[in-house]
Amino acid sequence: MNTHFAPADTAQLFRSVRAARAWVQAGIAKPDRSPVAGCVTMKPGAGGPPVFMIPGAAGSILQIAPLASALTVPAPVYAVKPRGLEPDEAPCDTLAEMAEHAIGVMTTVQPQGPLLLIGYSAGGLVALEAARRLEAAGREVPLVVLLDTYPSRATWPFGCHVEILVRQAFRALGTLRRLPLREVVDDAARRLRSLLLYLTSSGFKVITPSPLVAEGSDPRSRRVHRATYNAGEAYRPLPYGGRVVFIQPEFVPNLEPREPRRVWGQFLSDLTIRRVPGSHLAMLDECAASAAAEITRCLAQARRW
Repeated sequence: MNTHFAPADTAQLFRSVRAARAWVQAGIAKPDRSPVAGCVTMKPGAGGPPVFMIPGAAGSILQIAPLASALTVPAPVYAVKPRGLEPDEAPCDTLAEMAEHAIGVMTTVQPQGPLLLIGYSAGGLVALEAARRLEAAGREVPLVVLLDTYPSRATWPFGCHVEILVRQAFRALGTLRRLPLREVVDDAARRLRSLLLYLTSSGFKVITPSPLVAEGSDPRSRRVHRATYNAGEAYRPLPYGGRVVFIQPEFVPNLEPREPRRVWGQFLSDLTIRRVPGSHLAMLDECAASAAAEITRCLAQARRW
């Protein structure tokens, strides 16, 4: 899952939340509590199936507000709040529980008819599992949009790991050749630890990883982040035959696959990849308009089917 950030990414995370808060204060994005508990109305609307957005691991509705406000769809757009953000409310422990929570919220808002789902980062796993369960129960889900979402590295095919590690080896050799000798040892040690952490997160327990530094603006959101991360790492996707669009930002971190189909192709039989400007965090911030335009096109196509 995309839940570990470098220092620069962490800074951007807080910038994106501050930017979203500024959007709300300026009246550009207008999140509003729905009469249904656990649901926030991001944009009102009246035409077509409703769109439900599921935020990332920390459960921040503010973080996805700029993207939601930039969607140009006639349908209402809602956000599903993770359980655990309210006082005296425990977070869900498993992806199955998170999906059932989301289903309960969505079907209370829209008891009948099709539902369109968008999940950001770890929220995409919740959206996908919710869609699988909804369709198994006979409910129509014309489209699931995954915003740069990956399952645990332990589920990635072996060839995907080989491709990433070979690419990293060539990158490391090129860098080490250019470094002064006194810096080579430190850089090599840093890269070795990064490799061992990657292998550990891929299912090979070769090192004890550092404790997760949970993101969030308060203890409750950090608790939700920790629970969502652990649930996502334990989650193993099941085959899903519904239509899925993967939104991939143009900037791909070194330890992620260049082609999402390498990971998701083993689970999803109807998968389309769409690429947008920015990075994992930037597509919610300065690149939100471009990402929203692509998502809007995908949603419009799904509504015609």
